[in-house]
Amino acid sequence: MELSLMQALLLAAYYWFASWYMFYSVINVFLGPLFTGMICGLVLGDVPTAMKIAAVIQPMFLAFTGAGGTVVWDETAATLGGCTITMISGLPIESAVTIAVPLSLLCAQLHTVRRIITVYTAQQSDKYAAVGNDKGIVFMATWWNIIMKIFLFGVPMFFALYFGAEAVGSFMNSLPDWITNALGATGKLLPALGFAMTVNVIGRPQFLPFFLAGFFLAAYSGMSGIPLALMGLFIAFLYYLILEASSEKDAVDEGSAAAAKADEEGKKLLTKKDVNNLVFRWNMFCEMSNSFARLQSVAFCAAFIPVLKKLYGNDQEEYSAALTRHLMFFNTEGIWGSVVHGIVLAMEEQRALGAPIPIEAVTGIKAGLMGPFAGIGDTIDWSTLKPLFIMLVLPLAEAGSFLAPIFYFILLGGVTYAENLFFVRTGYKMGTDAALSILQGGMIQKFISCASVLGMFMMGGLSSSMVSVTTPIQIPTGDTTAMSVQKDILDAIAPGLLTLAAVLLVYKYLRSGKSMMKATFWLLGIGLVLGAIGIIGEGGLLLKPIAVAAA
Repeated sequence: MELSLMQALLLAAYYWFASWYMFYSVINVFLGPLFTGMICGLVLGDVPTAMKIAAVIQPMFLAFTGAGGTVVWDETAATLGGCTITMISGLPIESAVTIAVPLSLLCAQLHTVRRIITVYTAQQSDKYAAVGNDKGIVFMATWWNIIMKIFLFGVPMFFALYFGAEAVGSFMNSLPDWITNALGATGKLLPALGFAMTVNVIGRPQFLPFFLAGFFLAAYSGMSGIPLALMGLFIAFLYYLILEASSEKDAVDEGSAAAAKADEEGKKLLTKKDVNNLVFRWNMFCEMSNSFARLQSVAFCAAFIPVLKKLYGNDQEEYSAALTRHLMFFNTEGIWGSVVHGIVLAMEEQRALGAPIPIEAVTGIKAGLMGPFAGIGDTIDWSTLKPLFIMLVLPLAEAGSFLAPIFYFILLGGVTYAENLFFVRTGYKMGTDAALSILQGGMIQKFISCASVLGMFMMGGLSSSMVSVTTPIQIPTGDTTAMSVQKDILDAIAPGLLTLAAVLLVYKYLRSGKSMMKATFWLLGIGLVLGAIGIIGEGGLLLKPIAVAAA
């Protein structure tokens, strides 16, 4: 199979589109392996195979949240390269992971360059704000970045795929069996990093028994997907009941009082439509112009332009001042952090009505609240809900179904956008009391704990099938047969022991403070060496399979 010019153009165009980072609620869907795999399948004419490859690649990136805007992996490039090279070369599906990892690390550097270049958007937006040119700010928040990314992402990916994919595929096909086994064994081992990272992020050590419960339940019963999730929900609910029973008293409902107080404010300048429009614009712009200079500042300002114009449009000087103050440094998690947007919106409206609200109070609220809500949002939405939704649809992807990314899009996009609406409306209605209500309420901690229980259980169950570490070692028994170390010894004790050991060892390594980059290279090295020799996998250079002499 050869990659045509049109196929290379279409795949590069998708990479460019994904790099827009448009619509915060579904960024992770477009960037992720499942949706990217579906696009590869459509372009290359084999959706089932592409989805199976994407299912193999996905666990590597299960836990990465990009907190603070960091980009260590490029999931989209990894999947485009892994799917394309594997499919045009006819390689084993497991080989895609080994191809994907170096590609993801290499292309991640493009995102560092992106955030350096987009420093210009903040500088130019300052000039536009000074003269009240809101169209210029919106252009810098959107179209300037989209055009720039053609050259930064689209063009390099086209040349890499069109001129490099076939060459890499031919090279891979010419490799001897022992190297092929090394690559296959490494591909099955590397997903252990994704699961270990997820467990490290969403679960405290005391939740590890739930991980073990999920692992052995799946290993013994073969349960996966929806049945496993239902079992996890039942266990998480039991845990919630235990927490409720052990609570001395319920959290004080500060939110209701704050809402009642807000309802008595009287006159409003803004409508529900204005608030909803702010939500839509923020969700669309949030990460498009992120830069090292002021991170989400341009997006924040661009999202607020219609309401600021409605509040201050009759006073050009005041309008320019409002644009300028909302171009100051800002960075938060885009969903839970949008409480800040609602609070700031309420303060700006009251200021426009003549309330004595100093500018320092508005900017102080932004600076003081963006951090705490970012931590909550990253924990709940991107470290817990996102992996859970992926795990729910992953069995569909393993079966080659295009429905996996569609359901993932609906689940993640629907839940997070609904949250976005709720938090902006809540912040606007309740003002600064909204922050105290959410941050101080005891329910949020219970929710995080129960979500962690569910997440740990699901990670345990899915890791038993998505990570595979086996050994071909056989021990002669004195007759014509041999005892298999894997089937006759390890599996007789408990199925999946080597797989479980791999995940837990990586987890312990990460818990000790070591970086995931080092863990990646260690796994690559160990997998390639042990696979080449024949300790793990299905064969090897020196041992095909290993026969250990009887004592």
